[in-house]
This record gives sequence, C-alpha cells and structure tokens, in this order.
Amino acid sequence: MASRAREMRIVETFVDCNDVLGDQVQLRSRAAENGYLYFPRLLPVEDVLTVRHEILQVADCHGLLREGIDIDKGIRKEGVYIDLEYDKPTPPELKRFYNDILSLHSFNAFPHHAIVMDLLELLLAESTFVHPRHICHVLFPGRFDHTTEPHQDFHPVRGTRDTWTVWVPLGNIESDLGGVAIARGSNQLGYLDNEFVTSGQLLDDKTVWHWNPFSCGDVLMFHSLTIHQGRDNVTDDTIRLSTSARYQAISEPVDAAALTPHWGWADWEELYADWERDDPLKYYWRSLDLNTQTYR
Repeated sequence: MASRAREMRIVETFVDCNDVLGDQVQLRSRAAENGYLYFPRLLPVEDVLTVRHEILQVADCHGLLREGIDIDKGIRKEGVYIDLEYDKPTPPELKRFYNDILSLHSFNAFPHHAIVMDLLELLLAESTFVHPRHICHVLFPGRFDHTTEPHQDFHPVRGTRDTWTVWVPLGNIESDLGGVAIARGSNQLGYLDNEFVTSGQLLDDKTVWHWNPFSCGDVLMFHSLTIHQGRDNVTDDTIRLSTSARYQAISEPVDAAALTPHWGWADWEELYADWERDDPLKYYWRSLDLNTQTYR
C-alpha cells in the first residue's frame, strides 16, 4: 500500500542541540532556524523503559502481543493489526485498549519529567503548562497508508501558536521502524492551509528533511507551525511506540479541548478510577489560572 508520507529526497540528520543546553539565547536561535530542537539521550533510559513496559503490559493483556516472547520486545501477535487513528469506526475493544494506556499513572506523569519541564521553561522564559491531553502513538507494521502525512500541529492543537510538541520514542527506533521527520525551517512559512500541507503541495523535491534513527532517551521537540511527518514502519512484526505532549507558556491561550483526554473515548473520572484519591496529578490544571478559549 502506498505511504501517506511525503517522499524525502533530501535527508540530513537532526542537529544535536545538547551543546546549547542551558543557553537560552542559543536554544531560541536553533529553534527559530530549524523549527525543532533535538536532544540525544536527554532522558534516563530507565525512566523511558518504565513507561514502555507498562504500555506493553496493557497490549499483552489485550492479546496484541505474540505469546512466548519477552513483551518488552513489542512483537505483535501474528495476523494482528490495529491503527487507532484510521481504523474508523473504532471497535470498542480498541477503545478499551487505548483508554487503559491513558489511565496509566506513569504515562500521565511522564510528560512532567523535570528534565523536560526545566528545558521548556528556559526556552519559553515563563512558567510552562503541559496539556493533559497526552498522546500514545502505537504504530503496527504493514499499513503504510496509515503513516502520518505532513502536517502542522497547530491545526489540531489550537490555542497559542507558540505551543511546542515534545515527541519521545519509547525505546530504540532503528531505520526500519521509521519515526518522525522534520521539514527543516518550515516553521518560518507561518500558518498554512492544512489541505495543502497534508497533500504535499507546499513541499517539493528541494525540501530538506531532518531525520535519523532514535535511541531510547532521545527527545525531539518542535514548534506548532513546523511541518513534520511519520516514516513508515517497515518491520515484519515490531510495534513502534512513542509519546507526544504539548507545552506552552501558562499565560498564553489554551484550547479547552486540550484539557480533555485524547480521542474522548473516556472522561477523566473514568481514567482516574484506580488512582489514589488525593493524587496531585489528578486535574492539576484546574488549580491554574489558564486563559482557556473554545475554538470551533
């Protein structure tokens, strides 16, 4: 099946930004120039693998993994394919699977990692708000027509355009697993018609894409106007796992929808059902003075 991703004729590796960690001026300069910041091995591997393991435990409980193989390898059960974005209408059992991921305490706490929060606060120079609508990307191999097409995150995120997405691979992502690619400097094009972006009409063979395989602990963050796309998972049987979370200055407008669970297949009360009653992570945004807006 044909891929939804744009063909990448010019591919360069991501610019390693670990050399400017702690330097606000240089961080902002790199961000403005390239539209993204890439930090290899920024997070402790054990912190990432904890989240990965718990997600794969959920997948195993739902019968999605091959029996007799270490679940941490993320090998799908033979003949099983799911896609939570394009498999419409979504069967109830897949909704339950995804909601079980969204209810994991570790999954919800992960975007609040102190290393990431400190980095965003330096970049934004203001107290940073992380949207509670976290996303788990679960990409099975074999359906290239489901690979995420080029897009800008501002279209679904709304609120302030100065929102940043932090994308974290949950484990090593070698070439065959794909990952995320960035159209370098595309943030400088401004807010674009989404149809023209996803169709690739605004991109040509001279577009310079940045991409490379990812290691566990890597962090890729990009501006809401930066054009990016998925790359195909061409493995035979390995599931690709990653997370996305959005961050912004706390004083900037935030879309009310960003305060709801991803996909809306459950509400927070359902997702928090097994949490400790007084867990401080529950409804943390309600105590903040947010500039909440509703966008249609």
